[in-house]
Amino acid sequence: MTESKAELRSVDAEAEFGLDVPEYFFYLLFQAVRRRDAAFERALTPLELTLGQWRAISTVRRFGVCSMSDLAAFTAVDRTTLTRSVDQLVRRDLMTRTTPATDRRQVHLSLTSQGQALYDQAVDQLLAFNRQALEGVDSLRQREISRGLATVIRNLAPDAQVAEALIRFEPTLMRG
Repeated sequence: MTESKAELRSVDAEAEFGLDVPEYFFYLLFQAVRRRDAAFERALTPLELTLGQWRAISTVRRFGVCSMSDLAAFTAVDRTTLTRSVDQLVRRDLMTRTTPATDRRQVHLSLTSQGQALYDQAVDQLLAFNRQALEGVDSLRQREISRGLATVIRNLAPDAQVAEALIRFEPTLMRG
């Protein structure tokens, strides 16, 4: 037997939205991110990049040298998938992988000049997608939403230090 709308627990009390506001917020967030990612991945196809590879390239580009642990944390991609993506990028000479002599367990990643050139091509497309996605949302509202999402991350991250590192996109904050 299906529940009637009145019996559903996840209903917006003000009837503005089809779901209770917290559930609706995450539903819309999911829809927005998935649709943007799918459109951006299609745009990356001519560059022979997947979205996962793009995330790896852009994160390593941001940090200069990046550990696999930091890459996993900042891309929110599981290690197995991430390793495959990095392997492909290394094979294409877009990224280098080195192991410091002081700690053979660590892996450091950096972009090659070809990786940087590919980043430069792809980032223009990303910026255009972002502008298109946010058309009609003024900059003050964008900041307000961003502050709200930062609070959500603080509420969900395993600890405050990790949360701040993710929010500021700064890996050194994770290491204290």
